[in-house]
Amino acid sequence: MELQEKAKKLVGNNIYHNLCLTTEKELKENPELLFEAENYYPVNEEGKKDYENGNYPEVYEFWAISKWLSEKLEEKGEIIFEMLDFIVWGRQTTGQAILMDNVIEEIVKDSF
Repeated sequence: MELQEKAKKLVGNNIYHNLCLTTEKELKENPELLFEAENYYPVNEEGKKDYENGNYPEVYEFWAISKWLSEKLEEKGEIIFEMLDFIVWGRQTTGQAILMDNVIEEIVKDSF
């Protein structure tokens, strides 16, 4: 239970806004935007970098986040980029609370 409480605080303090609609609009106007992101590169079936196959990670949601969290997520291989005046996390999971994401739990364990 302690892990969930820490994850809840981390999310509450470091994830600001859902930017899905804004980012989708920006991507229509600038399709290259994701290619400027850290850790957005083609991967093979094992999840390893593979510039030959062209299978890019699927991003399901976009969130405005803090600088601190962006650095932690980037260290974990997550997709991070700047758009407008936001630092954006390209979340590769959906359908559950962010505090339940494996990467968030890893950051909590590493940081607290």
